[in-house]
Amino acid sequence: MKNHISIAILALTTLSCITACKEEFLEVKQNQSLVIPATIADYQGLMDNKTIMNNNACSELAIIGSDEYSVSDAVWAALPNPYQKNGYIWAKDVYEGNALEEWNNAYWRILYANTAADGAANIKPAAAQQAEYNNLKGSAMFHRAFNFYQLAQVFCKPYNVATAPSDPGIPIRLEADINLPSKRGTVAQTYGQIIKDLTTAAELLPQPALFKSRPSKAAAYAMLAKTFLMMGDYGKAADYASQSLSLHSTLNDLNTFNLSNRFTFPTDAELNPEILFATGISGIAILTVTRINIPASLVNSYQSTDLRKQAYFFNNTDGRILPKGSYKGATTCFTGLATDEVWLILAESLARTGQVPKAMETLNTLRKTRYNKTGYADLITTDATTALNHILTERKKELLLRGTRWEDLRRLNKEPDYATTLTRIVNGTTYTLPPNDSRYTWPIPDNEIALSNFQQNPR
Repeated sequence: MKNHISIAILALTTLSCITACKEEFLEVKQNQSLVIPATIADYQGLMDNKTIMNNNACSELAIIGSDEYSVSDAVWAALPNPYQKNGYIWAKDVYEGNALEEWNNAYWRILYANTAADGAANIKPAAAQQAEYNNLKGSAMFHRAFNFYQLAQVFCKPYNVATAPSDPGIPIRLEADINLPSKRGTVAQTYGQIIKDLTTAAELLPQPALFKSRPSKAAAYAMLAKTFLMMGDYGKAADYASQSLSLHSTLNDLNTFNLSNRFTFPTDAELNPEILFATGISGIAILTVTRINIPASLVNSYQSTDLRKQAYFFNNTDGRILPKGSYKGATTCFTGLATDEVWLILAESLARTGQVPKAMETLNTLRKTRYNKTGYADLITTDATTALNHILTERKKELLLRGTRWEDLRRLNKEPDYATTLTRIVNGTTYTLPPNDSRYTWPIPDNEIALSNFQQNPR
């Protein structure tokens, strides 16, 4: 990343900090010796800061609250952060007055994106710079939408077409100007902005991107497909998934992998052909290998011929079942975009729109790369419900610890056939999270409520 970054940007890590440090920031700006971003390369440097833009993505609470893992009583008692202990049992008071880095980091990335977008608006590119300019503007729109989307899956109610115009959304920051006040939009406004930004990004971004830490046209279409899937608009979800796959549809064939390796997938995202956009989260105490346990019931859902059972898990010496890293290879949780998810979005959307043969063909395209070729047979059905059951089962097994399980629980709980009650036992006490419970929407951080006077989510 270039060094042409305003000290002002580095000082503003969160919306809360923006409010609290406004006077100090305005004083700092008067120092004419500061180097302020001015060129396409300068602003692209902001977007290419992987430490900020691609790490600690806003999916931590989604993974903590899901049913893909467990921890022992001793591990739970020793967790250093209240939000992890309280999040694990879906407590009413999650943060105990502490700030939440997941929220802070997301709005830091949004600030970077808005800074780049505002900067691009003031640049008139030469003809030779048009491609770089389009990539810059498209990247800014993508990053903003990507973070709005992730925030919405954690801090907004699940999308409901009837109530979205009135349900509280997230603060929709569209400018880098710190003097502008923040206010929560509605869920409808939040999703509308996500779609608007991603549509713009898809028009501007190249295919492929120079690096997988950068967004591409296929990644923008994939995000549009995810967004419409969450909204229940399966026709558009299928359309955008198809557009993404028309540009990049490669799947790993696990039959060609050495499944005895400690980490199945390469630590360099550039070497994983399925990855469309690489982001991840690390350093989460509750999810480290020394603490986590994958439930036997989940592991046993993989058939003996399902190569993911070997690719995803290993048996620890203490009897626990542990994950073999992620799509980023090591222990970092992969929270980005990959073609396997896009294939599953397309399959589900086709099944839900009555296109069962195409849905099963799409699902089997993925399954052929996941099951042992010896004795492999396609799943065949003409029944839409059966097809959907197959697809959702594969989705749960495929997208492990990526944050998508929380999204699926939220949306599928609205359908009685797929409603799930989550249960955890800690120190002999049973904690449950019933379908459609208000705790599927995490509270806004306490300090943000105090500073911005936002309406708090009911708990």
